Amino acid sequence: MGQEKNTPLGSIGSVLWGFDMLLDVLEKTRKKYNIEKRDEKDKTQKLSHLATCIDHAHGLFSKYYELTDETEAYVVAMVLDPRQKYKYFFDNWERKHHAGVKRKTETLYKEFLIDDNAATSSSMVDSGQSKKRKAEEEDDDDFDFDIITHRFGKDEDIQDELERYLKSPPLRLSTKEANLSFNIIAWWRANKMIYPTLARMAYDLYSIPSMSAEVERVFSRFYLEKQELTHVARS
Repeated sequence: MGQEKNTPLGSIGSVLWGFDMLLDVLEKTRKKYNIEKRDEKDKTQKLSHLATCIDHAHGLFSKYYELTDETEAYVVAMVLDPRQKYKYFFDNWERKHHAGVKRKTETLYKEFLIDDNAATSSSMVDSGQSKKRKAEEEDDDDFDFDIITHRFGKDEDIQDELERYLKSPPLRLSTKEANLSFNIIAWWRANKMIYPTLARMAYDLYSIPSMSAEVERVFSRFYLEKQELTHVARS
C-alpha cells in the first residue's frame, strides 16, 4: 500500500490512517469468522492457523504503529491535509489522544515558525541597513506613510497562521475520483501566500515516502549497476 508513488498512498500522510484501516480489517475478520483470541492465562491453548496469523499480523502492525509516536511528522502530515485537519483524529481516535495530536501539531509548527522568523529578521536587518544607506546618500525628508499597516493593521493584530488554517472549514470534494486525484502539494502551492509557514511544512513532510522500499530499490539498482560496470572494466 505505502509503495504506490504519486498517489495518496505514497507519502507519510497515509501511514496513520493506513494502520488504522489494516487493524480494523483484522478485527472485522476475527468477528466475521468467529476466530478465537489468545488467552494469556491458558498456556495449553491451541489456536487455529488463521487465528495465529491474525495475532501475528496484529502484533506486527501494533509494534510499528507505536513507533510513529516518536515523531510529530506522521500526525502533522495528516493535519496538513486540508480535507482532514483535526477531523480524522476527532472522529476515529479516542478522546484521550486528542490533546497529544494538538500538542504535536503546535510543537512542529513553532519549530518551523522560529526558522521563518529568523530568516525574516535577517532580511529585515539587511533591508534596514540598505534603507539607512540610501537615506544618508539622498538625505530624503519625505514622509514615509505605511499604507499596508494603515489598511490591514500591525502583524500582531493578524490571527495566528495555524489557528486560521484550523478554523477554516475542511475542504470537501464531492466524488471519490476527486479525492483520489487530489494533489495536496498543488493545493499548498496555491495557498502558500496565505499560509507560508504551513506550506513549507507541507513541502517538507509530503516529500517523505511512507515506506523505505522504493529508496532501497533505487539503492540496490545503483549498486548492481555499479557492480556490472566494475566487472566490465576489469574484463
